Amino acid sequence: MKVIMIYGSANDMPFMEPARVYLNDQGVAFEETVLSAHRNLSELIDFLAELEKSGEKAVILAIAGLAAALPGVVVMKTSLPVIGVPVPGGPLNGIDALLSISQLPGGVPATTVGLHSKAPMNAAMAAHRIIQLASK
Repeated sequence: MKVIMIYGSANDMPFMEPARVYLNDQGVAFEETVLSAHRNLSELIDFLAELEKSGEKAVILAIAGLAAALPGVVVMKTSLPVIGVPVPGGPLNGIDALLSISQLPGGVPATTVGLHSKAPMNAAMAAHRIIQLASK
């Protein structure tokens, strides 16, 4: 199993550096890709369809700011666990992203982490725990 980090924007990648450090230190395999739910929707859906078709097991971190549509789209297109990671920024400094993820309607089971500098680490640790549980 591995962690797949999907970014809504390449600009969000530096924010997730603590997650990369944690995953590397723990020996957890991960991959990263940038696929916006707004700008690359068809590519995102194709990526998730291929992932589902492959049968590969993973935990997905969906990293997005502003409207943060990414986690909701991802969780609706995969059966894998999805952790939304809100990114601080924009006029509301990430509050809009946090609310977008945490207020997803019933039947859209994305989880989320808080909106602070430790959020990337918390997301990586949560994904790691899910992987450990699945490996038992």
